[in-house]
Amino acid sequence: MQEIKNIFVVGGGTAGHVIPAIQLSRDLIKNNYKVIFITDYRMFGFVSKNIKEKNFKLLCLKGRGLYKNSILKNLLSLYLLFLAIFQSLYFIIMYRPVLSYGFGGGITVAPLMLSKIFKAPIILHEGNAVLGKANKFLYKHADMLTTFFPHLDDNINNHYKYRFVGMPVRKEIEKISKKKYEVNDNDLINILITGGSLGAEVMATKIAKAISCFPEKLKNKISIIQQVRKENYLYVKELYDKSSIKFKLETYIENMPKSLCWCHLIICRSGAGTLAENLISGKPSIMIPLPISSDNHQMKNALMIEKIGAGQIINDTELNDRDILISKLKSIILNTEGLYMMSKSAKQNSTIDSSNELVILGKKVLNGKK
Repeated sequence: MQEIKNIFVVGGGTAGHVIPAIQLSRDLIKNNYKVIFITDYRMFGFVSKNIKEKNFKLLCLKGRGLYKNSILKNLLSLYLLFLAIFQSLYFIIMYRPVLSYGFGGGITVAPLMLSKIFKAPIILHEGNAVLGKANKFLYKHADMLTTFFPHLDDNINNHYKYRFVGMPVRKEIEKISKKKYEVNDNDLINILITGGSLGAEVMATKIAKAISCFPEKLKNKISIIQQVRKENYLYVKELYDKSSIKFKLETYIENMPKSLCWCHLIICRSGAGTLAENLISGKPSIMIPLPISSDNHQMKNALMIEKIGAGQIINDTELNDRDILISKLKSIILNTEGLYMMSKSAKQNSTIDSSNELVILGKKVLNGKK
């Protein structure tokens, strides 16, 4: 009987880093590998809830990022960093991976660097239009860098060599790509509003307020599913209750594939995972980039999508001007031909089965081929 080889899959910090890593883990297991999934305390519960396959081991690595204005918190962070290094060394010795994948987040540095020291090749995946800090540091030690976007925004003078593979997404999302996108002037326009993995207070409240100010004729043409935080739930519910809009509020969208399949348009932040699911499902998007994202990566992600005609950007500052916000939302929602063209562009520019492509590349790296 052939021995099952161990592979490290490492990612943490946000759902955007771990969701594609979870899908890759499933495909690696299907290819008779055992996955040792390493994440941090923030994502440990999320990962354990979302994957139950055999030949899967979930480990939690101590560690967290640095803070701008807190010496005491940074001292604790440095202590946890040293602890993470010793933890990673123990994991390496215990499980002896033949290959390691990294999906971003500060916690990837220690286990991936030690993987390299112990002769296990490294494949990095970058979901954003710019390299994250961890991937930027690890790049020169990696055997291969793969990307979601065909181009990296910060790749000046072609400094970074990479392979475009797209973004691993859930199989349920890929199935939506086969469905025909249909919308016309007489249809009810279904709008899905999200705000990242935990919802965004500014987006939830100000977009809801703008929509509640639509003319009655437009209110009767739309139906909404909106993600809101618990503390904003009653406020947003009251806004919609006073209007004639059909709506449903959720603090967490449990079945995103079902919601994506239902909607004609999604209003969202521009994290890489969200945009990948929009593209593959062929859904037009109104993107509101998070202005405080590191290296302004959400704006750069959104510009990539807008450039190919699959979505439109509303700046975060425009949320504060209700008249401008209402005007922009109306012009996009009422333009059914524009929605159709954005959907068409999304599907034309999406990449299916990226997870399996990463498995194939891993096998090539293990066999000494790149």
